[in-house]
Amino acid sequence: MPDIMEMIGREVEVIANGLSYRGTLIEVTDTEVYIKSPFQYISLPASSVSEVRLHEGSNRQWSDTFEVPQEEKSQTFEVPKEEKKELIP
Repeated sequence: MPDIMEMIGREVEVIANGLSYRGTLIEVTDTEVYIKSPFQYISLPASSVSEVRLHEGSNRQWSDTFEVPQEEKSQTFEVPKEEKKELIP
């Protein structure tokens, strides 16, 4: 388990007051834990934080989650010529 200072700048999961917060660890002080979530910055009182751990989420693309042969992944759909019409006349 890495030291909390080594986690700064990395994706973490913080458990505080029974809730889970996920984001990039920005700063840790004696009184506050700061993380940046996708939508906002979050400041949590250090006294309420029970756990800080690296986020072990999957970085796989959604297309990699399907068990499909590689040649099928490369096939694309082509619109028939008669259906190719201008959207704005």
